[in-house]
Amino acid sequence: MASPPPGGKRRRRPPSGPAITLTGRGGIVVVFAATLLGAVFGGLLGLHGAQGFLFVLGCLLAVLTTRRTDLLVLVVSPPLIFFFVSLLGAAVGSFGERSFVVSMLLTLITTLTSNVPWLFVGALLVVLIAVPRGLPANLRELRASIAEDNPFRGRTSLRGRKDDDDDPVRWDEPPAPGASSE
Repeated sequence: MASPPPGGKRRRRPPSGPAITLTGRGGIVVVFAATLLGAVFGGLLGLHGAQGFLFVLGCLLAVLTTRRTDLLVLVVSPPLIFFFVSLLGAAVGSFGERSFVVSMLLTLITTLTSNVPWLFVGALLVVLIAVPRGLPANLRELRASIAEDNPFRGRTSLRGRKDDDDDPVRWDEPPAPGASSE
């Protein structure tokens, strides 16, 4: 055992991860808040790329600060978050229009198609950063958990029979005495 350095105090190793860690839900909230902020400021100031730019920044911040065990939740969420924020923005922007549904659909389609590069970059960035941080371990754990909880484990068919001869109903045997035949 090494003796403490002069002065009597041991040095602590700095933590290897970020100072702030988020749960998977916290990461989703970060991405949602950044995307919503971009949609609001983009709509008010006429900045067409604000929603996409802040979406990518939110994805980057979320994937770097989310706990390693919750990365799987975060990886699947950004495209859904982007879609729902775009839908919300289209609905709010279409109030008071002559045809609400048509206006909302056109606004949603325009927003999604004009922001495809941002959506692609944000989703790809999350995956590329999450893989070295531990995403494959999360997938293995999920696969093992599903296999462990499988009620059909060890069975060769969905009915649970191991052989075709293992039929619970015996048609060639006479009914047991005292059994009622209704």
